[in-house]
Amino acid sequence: MNELIIEKKDLLHNIKEIKSRVKTNDYTLIAVVKGNAYGLGILEFTKFLIENGFNFFAVASIDEALTLRKNNIKEKILLLTPYSDEKSINLLIDNDITLTIDSKECFDMIEKVSKKLNKKVCTHIKIDTGLSRYGFDYKNIKPIIDIISKSKNIEFEGIYSHFSNSLASNSSFSNTQYSRFIKVIEQLKKENIDFKLKHICNSSGFFKYPNMHLNAARIGSAFVGLASGNNSNLKKIGMFHTKIVKIKNINKNDYVGYANSYKAKKNMIVGILPTGYFEGIGLSLKDQRFKFLSKLKRIVLDFKYLFKSDTFYINDLKVLGQVGMHDVVIDITNKNYSENDDIYFYVRPVLIDSSVKRVYK
Repeated sequence: MNELIIEKKDLLHNIKEIKSRVKTNDYTLIAVVKGNAYGLGILEFTKFLIENGFNFFAVASIDEALTLRKNNIKEKILLLTPYSDEKSINLLIDNDITLTIDSKECFDMIEKVSKKLNKKVCTHIKIDTGLSRYGFDYKNIKPIIDIISKSKNIEFEGIYSHFSNSLASNSSFSNTQYSRFIKVIEQLKKENIDFKLKHICNSSGFFKYPNMHLNAARIGSAFVGLASGNNSNLKKIGMFHTKIVKIKNINKNDYVGYANSYKAKKNMIVGILPTGYFEGIGLSLKDQRFKFLSKLKRIVLDFKYLFKSDTFYINDLKVLGQVGMHDVVIDITNKNYSENDDIYFYVRPVLIDSSVKRVYK
């Protein structure tokens, strides 16, 4: 019954907006389809992008990469997460996945497996410029020079890094990361090491920093309309469709929801929707605040929330009580609704469970 509707015309609008920022004919847009393609459905969305001119994709897990290959996606796929175990690398090389190298250990295993399989492997070097996850230390390029000089079966197609704070209004750290990355590239050039593709921009970086585009970028959240930047002009993607399965009358002082979380202040008419937090309804990406000023802001917002009786609405319909695993109660008093009526509302696709059918219209 429930489905996530993706409007093709809105997706095409976002694709056009993204491509309009590309200023050269030889620029490479790498479409990131990790996390079930940000909730749009990895297979459906990848095929849609291929139909609209994309031929290079990036994923975050082996399962995602193999899902694409098993479903006859033959285009180039970059795995953003580096792996160092033999079994995984053997599987990835066997399926022609472009690999990320972020350490000597990772290189050694890829070199070992590629020799065993007698197969060339395409790779991208990852540089840690400040996110402190994967990548060679930007302060020391010697390990990179060493692995490239002794490699026999590995093609070093690209080099990349990742902004840690491109959503921030203050661009100072993004500027610092970009400078670190460029310095690494320039140092390697002096050693006669160059790369076909160089990329540091994610979606927000791509829209905010046209001077940092280099010759490739990784675009993911911008497809669903989530990218900050100058006049991004993106459309929000993801319309949840469900139905009212039951309508009932409740009396003043009746409770609604677990923990008696809502108490009716008057006689009311309510509608029941057959969805809930299991499918991602009512969930949000938890705000993780670590800096002092950010924590202070969170405290102020939480304090204000204490004095609000309810802040969750589906369109103009108030949600009553806690959202259940498989049901949502809405206030339809004085509204013209009947059982089996359709309800549509925007959601963040990445929060919607993969069990919900994706429908492209």
